[in-house]
Amino acid sequence: NREGADIAANNPMGKTWVVFIENSSYETFASLDGPIKDVGTIQRALANYQVHNTIHKKDMTKGEMEKYFSIELRDLVKKNQVKSLMVWYAGHGKFINDVGYWIPVDAKRDDEFTYFNINGLKAGLQGYGDVVVHTLVVSDACESGPSFYTAMRSVNEEPKCNNSIVAGAKSAQVFSSAGYELAVDNSKFTATFANTLLNNKNACIPIETVVKSVSAAVATETGQKPKFGKIQGLVDENGTFFFIAK
Repeated sequence: NREGADIAANNPMGKTWVVFIENSSYETFASLDGPIKDVGTIQRALANYQVHNTIHKKDMTKGEMEKYFSIELRDLVKKNQVKSLMVWYAGHGKFINDVGYWIPVDAKRDDEFTYFNINGLKAGLQGYGDVVVHTLVVSDACESGPSFYTAMRSVNEEPKCNNSIVAGAKSAQVFSSAGYELAVDNSKFTATFANTLLNNKNACIPIETVVKSVSAAVATETGQKPKFGKIQGLVDENGTFFFIAK
């Protein structure tokens, strides 16, 4: 894989893909203006970083979400030998009985069964584990819940770009915020995430640095602290997700 070898020589994260799920035009939930703005904001911020492919899915139904994560994305990731994968969800979310749900556009308001249980996402991601080294899920919708993530990751130690051990060790991380359910349709979480990337002057920035600044900004504005942890059931060797500047 010549292309993969060339990328690896210049970027310890290897081939990096970003997948945006933007749900805003709902059938029974209130439609949202925020996700389209937020996804655009993050896309612009990532323009300065080495991202080899961006996939932007809009207004997904429950069936589409289940099929995408369990089959379609898995096949793309394996075929293209993707080494680092970030999945960003913007849309309605619910947190019920310690379980996080992303709300598909065809969900029925009071029927939990019609929501997308993000443990289904975890099951899908487990199928990519033989290819992907670094997985980062960002959910600006609802807390992901204890069945999705384990012990909080420390953000006090911000890894350095030249730490090849951290870049080479597997990572599976999730960063989630209470998002649109509790906030105005204008995400401080996303705005600060983007600004941290835009204002970075270093050759790379680890997710821990982003988490630190986003958590401080969101806690000040909403009194809620976003959650950052390891994805349960995926291999995490205390590596991390670095955004590598172009």
